[in-house]
Amino acid sequence: MKRNLIKYFVVLVMGVPLIFSTGCDKVTDFGDINNDPNQTTSPITSALLTNVLAGMGGYVTSTRAGLYTQYFSETQYTDVSLYTVPQLEFSGNYSGPLYDLENIIINNTDPEIAPKAAANGSNANQIAVAKILKSYIFWWMTDNWGDIPYSGALKGERPDYDKQQDIYTGLFNDLKAAVAGFDGGPAVKGDILYGGDQTKWKKLANSIRLLMAVRISKVDAAKGAAEASAAVSASGGVITSNADNAILAYPGGAFKNPWFGLYDGRLDFAMSDVVDNMVTSTGDNRLAAFGSSDIGFPYGLTRSLAVAFGNANPNYALILNIAHRQANSPLVIMNAASVLLAYAEARQRGWITSGPTALSLYNDAIKASWEQWGVYNLTNYNSYIAHSNVVYAPGVELRRIAEQRWLAAYPNGSQGWFEWRRTGYPVLTPTPYAVNPGGQIPRRYTYGTAEYSLNEAGVKAAVANLTGGDKMDSRVWWDKP
Repeated sequence: MKRNLIKYFVVLVMGVPLIFSTGCDKVTDFGDINNDPNQTTSPITSALLTNVLAGMGGYVTSTRAGLYTQYFSETQYTDVSLYTVPQLEFSGNYSGPLYDLENIIINNTDPEIAPKAAANGSNANQIAVAKILKSYIFWWMTDNWGDIPYSGALKGERPDYDKQQDIYTGLFNDLKAAVAGFDGGPAVKGDILYGGDQTKWKKLANSIRLLMAVRISKVDAAKGAAEASAAVSASGGVITSNADNAILAYPGGAFKNPWFGLYDGRLDFAMSDVVDNMVTSTGDNRLAAFGSSDIGFPYGLTRSLAVAFGNANPNYALILNIAHRQANSPLVIMNAASVLLAYAEARQRGWITSGPTALSLYNDAIKASWEQWGVYNLTNYNSYIAHSNVVYAPGVELRRIAEQRWLAAYPNGSQGWFEWRRTGYPVLTPTPYAVNPGGQIPRRYTYGTAEYSLNEAGVKAAVANLTGGDKMDSRVWWDKP
């Protein structure tokens, strides 16, 4: 029986984000995720899926990326916002969620065991969902590091690193295949994200595909245009309403929202003055949701300066209004506002030539974001979209979209950082106290020490593809000046 995979690497340092929780309306909806499903010879694929979804919050709550893109400020220990050089491991993604997802695919593909796996939803639907989640995780990983093991990973051998361009091509194909793979049969069990709703899974897959397409705008516009157009017109379409947002609903108790956990006994992070100034200067209603007060914490201070500011301003803004970081607060994985803005950019670039205009998509995205945060007011909204630094005006269309993408992603530091690296907007100033060579905002994660010891040939080949080597200042494939 082809049940067990040999894991990609022995996990020395977990590469998955550390803040992992889950949530739904009831704790029981999470299944037996406290039991290790990988230890059974007859895995319950619904438990494997729940286990993966329970950890998806870690991909959207990265404080490191949030510090790099200046969403947040450190209030005491300021090493990350001063750009100390990290070596971050990613092997835990392979031995954890990717391993579980590959096992879902194997158990629903192998003719010997697929009939038993079908008790947890049709084989085709389980495979499709697993492919979508695998694509999201690989996408997140490659945009953080650049070249990573992809095509040869999860096959019980030490894989070569794939070039990021090839990874993107593979992920586009995987997402397309996933959408086409849904068969309308029994819904997938263990789905704490969409409750087995196949149409919403299709929208998520197509939305990821659209966001990926826009991300390669500087390096392969032709491919980006083709993929963006195909994503919007694919079965299910893309997420254009908050009703279709990918949201993890946390029950509290043993499964707490990660932002609640961030402040469970510590106050190390705050909403930055960069965010505060941007939303305050334009009359953006989201200020009331983005922070616990209107006192943004200065970005990139030394420890002594940060402690002094905190002592002088004890009511500085923590990340998110307290109403949005309760133990049982929902966590957005993908929102309509970000997708609508990517759609607007594709339309503005002429990649999509019919349907809603770029202007209407842009304005609808802002409205969706305000509604998502519960701050929509028609009068204030009309005033906001007419503001000189917000209005969709000739010559600044792409800049406006980029700035709103950055705001729409908040507090998802990873997506905010990725988009800032691609577009350069909003204009961010590096901390004057930077300790990294060059003193610039980091543009990628450096490879971890485990990679150099466990897959030396692979990582060295990947480093050779980076101009400047394995440095924080080196740019991944799509990140061009």
